[in-house]
Amino acid sequence: MSSAEAELVPSSAVTEAREPSPRMPPRSRRALLRHVAGTRALLALSAGLTLLPAVPDLPTTLLLLAYAAVAALLLVVALRDRPAAHWRLWLWLDAFVLLLASRLLAPPIAALMVLPVVAMALLSGLRAALVLALAGAVGLWLVAQGEGSPMALAVPLLLLTLGPAVALLARPGSALRERQRVVAAFTEQADPRHGLRRQVQVLLDLLGTHFGLERALLDLPGPAPRVFCWEPAAAGVRVLEDEALQRWRAQRAVLPANQGCVVSAEPLVSVRAFDLASGAPGAALHPGACRVLLEAGAQGLWMPLHSYGRTQGQLCLLRREPAFTAAELRWVHALMRELLPLLERADLLEQLQDETTARERERIGRDLHDSAVQPYLGLKYGLEAVARMAGEDNPVRPQLVQLVQMTNDELQALRDMVSGLRRGQDPGGASAGALAALQRQAQRFESLYGLKVEVQLPEEAPPVRGSLAKALLHLFNEALTNVRRHTQATAVMVQFDVQPQQLCMRVRNNRAGSAPALPFTPRSLSERAQEFGGHVAVNQPPGCTEVAITLPLTG
Repeated sequence: MSSAEAELVPSSAVTEAREPSPRMPPRSRRALLRHVAGTRALLALSAGLTLLPAVPDLPTTLLLLAYAAVAALLLVVALRDRPAAHWRLWLWLDAFVLLLASRLLAPPIAALMVLPVVAMALLSGLRAALVLALAGAVGLWLVAQGEGSPMALAVPLLLLTLGPAVALLARPGSALRERQRVVAAFTEQADPRHGLRRQVQVLLDLLGTHFGLERALLDLPGPAPRVFCWEPAAAGVRVLEDEALQRWRAQRAVLPANQGCVVSAEPLVSVRAFDLASGAPGAALHPGACRVLLEAGAQGLWMPLHSYGRTQGQLCLLRREPAFTAAELRWVHALMRELLPLLERADLLEQLQDETTARERERIGRDLHDSAVQPYLGLKYGLEAVARMAGEDNPVRPQLVQLVQMTNDELQALRDMVSGLRRGQDPGGASAGALAALQRQAQRFESLYGLKVEVQLPEEAPPVRGSLAKALLHLFNEALTNVRRHTQATAVMVQFDVQPQQLCMRVRNNRAGSAPALPFTPRSLSERAQEFGGHVAVNQPPGCTEVAITLPLTG
């Protein structure tokens, strides 16, 4: 496999033995299994009430009682969603009992043989239903042959034709109901105010559950073109960047813009193109497109997205088994025709919000330049004048020079923030900048109070921005202030423990003496951390005190 397609290949871990994925969505399949189990139990109860009094021999009586017990057991198994409920054997058992009932009672009871045939078609496909219908028809014909009536063939022929036909007619309605369910779940869970990324995550989560996917990619051009990659083990969708994005663009360039493609690895490796609307076989694919699709591996479904008469992206779905079908391609095409406009609106709303926010930052930057920078300049000039008046030999001159330097640093930081705002930038958008502010604050604290402060920043900056960055700086200042006011510590060390979902800041100061310290709870720190869904823990091992402040990475 070439590196150009490596991004699209699912993880090559050893494939676990598992039962083939159903053709129906899992939720609909479970509902149908429970309905079939309930119908089976009802038939068993009816047989017990009507057949047993007329059964001439003991073996048949035991057989019907055993069927009643199995029907009750299967109803429990189906209600608990056990794997045994998915076996086709139970539908063959239903057909056999109905065949036996048609031998013992009047021939019209044989028409009930349509029920297991329809259930087999919906659960396992028309091929399995035709085999069951053919076996049932032969059995009914053999049972009714001894009657010598021309009508003896009526019920077998009815079963052979009507059973699969009913199942075939029921499939479009089932697909429509399932599509409506997915659309309703999407509109309920996806809020356009949360941005396009949240919308895409909800959509791909639903498709992943529906098809049992191992990976999905959604390419949306829009105002800000992005390619989203979804995997079931990941916490959310990620956006392809750099080399992965370039590989995807190169692959998409050779794919057809008006046909859907299905890659099958069973029973033979094949690549087929279909018309999106009708599902009819399409034109032959370009050799380059076939190479890209085959090298992607797994069972794949590739489909261009159309809106307002133009190609608006590409959808790629990958799973291990079973192979995708033309019916599933049409289903996905119909679903995306309904949901793609919602994604486009969310993308447009997100861009409008970004533009509005950038303009608001520009306005705030201009206001800060006039209202905040100028007073700082006045303070700076005043401190410089006082320092000159104090003279070189004045004992307070070093402190005045230090205040002038601190004012210059704060003024430069304020100017940088105002400049960024006037360019429409987010002042809290850089995680590294937020943590660097803690480092600068530690240096100021050390120079003012003589308390040695060491800050060990993580190698990779966590996503700390916005209100979370401001809260972290406030907690940092409050923790250092508590150490200065309430302890005799001479050194403080600040360490960061970064996890995927949370950030822990550990503030550790030395403690004189070997006597155990009294337990305490920093109330202000705890209250501030709780506002952001975090918490504060205090540990007091010998010789030091550690305050651990944990915050979720939601900002």
